[in-house]
Amino acid sequence: MSDNLLAPTSSQLLLASLKRHANRTAITVDGQSLTYAEVDRLSDQLAGFLATRGVGPGVAVAVHLRNSCEYVVSEFAILKLAAIRVPLNEQMGVPELGYCLDHSGAQVLITNFDLPRAQGLQRELVELIVGASPDEPLAAQQIRWSDAMAGQFPLKSQAAMADDTAIIAYTGGTTGRPKGVRHTYGRMAWNLFSHINCLDIRAEEVMLLTTPLPHSSGYHMVAGLLQGAHVVIESRFDPQRFFELCPSAGVTWTMLVPTMLYRLLDHSAAGSDDHRSLRTIVYGAAPINRERLEEGLRKFGEVFLQIYGQTECPNLITTLSKDDHTNPRLLASCGRAVPLVELRLRPDDSGAGEVEVRSPYLLTEYYRDPTATREALHDGWLRTGDLARLEDGYLFLVDRAKDMIITGGMNVYSTEVESVLREHPGVREAAVVGLSDADWGEAVTAVVVADAGTVAEDIRQFAKSRLSAYKVPKRVHIVSELPLTQYGKIDKRRIRTQLVEVAEDATA
Repeated sequence: MSDNLLAPTSSQLLLASLKRHANRTAITVDGQSLTYAEVDRLSDQLAGFLATRGVGPGVAVAVHLRNSCEYVVSEFAILKLAAIRVPLNEQMGVPELGYCLDHSGAQVLITNFDLPRAQGLQRELVELIVGASPDEPLAAQQIRWSDAMAGQFPLKSQAAMADDTAIIAYTGGTTGRPKGVRHTYGRMAWNLFSHINCLDIRAEEVMLLTTPLPHSSGYHMVAGLLQGAHVVIESRFDPQRFFELCPSAGVTWTMLVPTMLYRLLDHSAAGSDDHRSLRTIVYGAAPINRERLEEGLRKFGEVFLQIYGQTECPNLITTLSKDDHTNPRLLASCGRAVPLVELRLRPDDSGAGEVEVRSPYLLTEYYRDPTATREALHDGWLRTGDLARLEDGYLFLVDRAKDMIITGGMNVYSTEVESVLREHPGVREAAVVGLSDADWGEAVTAVVVADAGTVAEDIRQFAKSRLSAYKVPKRVHIVSELPLTQYGKIDKRRIRTQLVEVAEDATA
């Protein structure tokens, strides 16, 4: 057996898939399709150009692009040079973008012409600009994508070693600066295997991806391409477009965050023949409303598969299988550990505990942050910061450790209160945070999206009838929508900031 098979790398596996499936359609992006052979050819051209700019093993290339053919071509070009990919979400704020570019040491930035530019960087970058018109003036270090792709640059592919850095992915957390999660080519090979095995991705799959590729969707995409699937990529999520694509493209597999599922359920086509081709809907990234999940099962059938993971252990720590979704008791669980993950809890006095995991595809470190690495990794185990209960092998998340509220000396898990609030017939979505309080230390405070006519005090009394007194929100604020992070999660940091500003205005 060859050494490559004994120590596979994600680059070796994915580049071989371009040859293996050459004549099949690889991607369709907003109506434009490319075969595997065309992705191979275009990524050769881009890799040849990048090599002339010094890109190779150990060199970081930041990819700050919308969902596009160029994103896919860039990913494969970076693989061919055994370089480091730094995926950056298009919705990043300018300060965060600048921080990630500086922190990663990126030497090249591939970006859309109309996306924001970071200012005051520590080093000058070569910028490859997608979508710049021929008459648009560019700076000295800026190069049009079209010009780069028109050049004839000989390509000498580089073979990545298993321990070479493949990705520096920045955490989408809601507190503090993002941390650079370093993954190697060898560990990402194991991650590919896990995606294919645990997410039921088949060679004949037609996968619809509408969330940003720098996040979870990117891992799903490459797993599908390894299998020879046809990946349909949209620049954004639109319920009407979703229901049009399902029958026209024969979509069999998709990934949603809960807020996207809610939009689909509210559409008139939910429960119709427009989505009968779908056999797998993967969801995750945020807590889901129990009643809306049950509605989804009624309208879409037994097609749901939940995932729980982190940037540090991409996408897959546990899964709640399609069969598990037929057991009502398990709908509050995020499932069991997947085959390549070991899981344990560090118990606390409440009966819950912090989730710790071990896997061959864990991060190797937080890049340039030895303190954070020491705090998170112990003897090969990752401290996730998530609090949960473990029952018969099934994990029930109760909160993020940083979101636990201590009120009057008592621990309150915000997710428990949120679950109760969502049971109120007039509440569509809820978030619970702790606000500084002179009497309680922290006051349990709820922000909800509710139907017209719903009264805040009625919601509070509803919670009071179902929760211990110290868990009941001291105040309930009704809003039109909850702020979301760029990854589709409820942004509790912004909620806290907004509530503090409201309180300050009230006392001014």
